[in-house]
Amino acid sequence: MTDGKVYYHCVPPVKAIPCLTPFGMKLETYLRMAGIQYEAVYGRRTGPKGKIPWIKYNGKAMGDSGLIIEFLNKEKGVDLNKNLSDTDRAVSRAFTKMIEENTYWGIVHYRWVDNFAQLGELFELPWYGGMLLRIFRRRVKNSLWAHGIGRHSKEEIEAIMVKDLKAVASFLGTKPYLMGDEPTEVDAAVFGQLSEIVWTAPGSYLHRIVTQDCPNLHAYCIRIKDRYWSDWDQLTGNAQKDQ
Repeated sequence: MTDGKVYYHCVPPVKAIPCLTPFGMKLETYLRMAGIQYEAVYGRRTGPKGKIPWIKYNGKAMGDSGLIIEFLNKEKGVDLNKNLSDTDRAVSRAFTKMIEENTYWGIVHYRWVDNFAQLGELFELPWYGGMLLRIFRRRVKNSLWAHGIGRHSKEEIEAIMVKDLKAVASFLGTKPYLMGDEPTEVDAAVFGQLSEIVWTAPGSYLHRIVTQDCPNLHAYCIRIKDRYWSDWDQLTGNAQKDQ
């Protein structure tokens, strides 16, 4: 293990996307944006906070994508937000929290409730994986209920997601990135969530919102993918065109 190198632990890539957790997509996109050397370590072992992704750095395990980014900013002298005003930083944090603490749960609900029958294929699990998914689904549904979004009807959840995604689209407008001409930390967070919609949820109402109702969000995802994920097809082994 090399000192000063980030060992990034996450679930392995699948045909649809390099990482099936939006926080994994967020963290790895940040590492690429920041130019931080890292090595991906694939597996399903959780980190010190009981979640994936996590990192090991100089022998120390760390969890939570947001805290990891804060740590690496200080450790590596990185600041993707260096050109942002205090007001811009506040807006960035607000969008990050909205998409990670609210929109994320709508994506989870779609994946684990609305689209559960297709999860085995998406996750590329063996035949017996369905039993494991059903066990985990109960935990997910409990989390959705505890968060609050799981108490809503399908129609209410869809209305919430429309408002969230259209808020991002309206603020993005014609800018290449959320805060302007160059990407900042919030772009890693937003791309982390939107990438799961664009590449793992074709045919869904979420995919329709991002690709048809808000085409600037789709273009935004393609822009970040093309700039920072030149090895996407190599990782996924999937050469199909973007959805």
